[in-house]
Amino acid sequence: MTYAPGIGRKIFGLEKEAKKLKKEKESKEYKEKYTSELRKQGETHLIVSALITTVTFAAGFTLPGGYKEDDGKAILSKKAAFGAFVVTDTIAMVSSLCAVFLHFFMTMRKDDEFLEKHLLWAFIFTMVGMGGMAIAFATGLYVVLPHSSGLSFLTCILCSCFFLSFVVEYCQFWRGTISDMVDKITSSLKKKKE
Repeated sequence: MTYAPGIGRKIFGLEKEAKKLKKEKESKEYKEKYTSELRKQGETHLIVSALITTVTFAAGFTLPGGYKEDDGKAILSKKAAFGAFVVTDTIAMVSSLCAVFLHFFMTMRKDDEFLEKHLLWAFIFTMVGMGGMAIAFATGLYVVLPHSSGLSFLTCILCSCFFLSFVVEYCQFWRGTISDMVDKITSSLKKKKE
């Protein structure tokens, strides 16, 4: 797993502050303030991750369409949209659960780089959880709504707005993040060859 330093500062809006305080970087006051900010943001992310985990866990047991009384199997289990619901709900739950565990690991150490790296990965897992939850919601509604009505189609379109807003908001960030990671990987490969 590679990590490009400074990515966490970009993602959490602390890049300007980090540049401003770069001269004071070695000071104890700066480190304490930066660590405190990372921990505050981590607490907020932990709440979001825990909520996603809770909601997706509950959705896994209250399946759309319900259960057959005689054998306990899901009524809609033969429909493709139901399969998509189960898979995306599982992805959302597992990724948000990973984010929760990363937040626990963050409490073990106090150095900034460790916190920054784990907070970044927790953020990524939380975003994957949000996306999975949005898709699970859309597919869950799609499988129970009558397909002849435009309502099921409209539901899928509206749930897609989450992804559109995410792409528009974070397109520049992801481009920078990916290029930073590629630069880090290529520089480490060059060092290994030498």
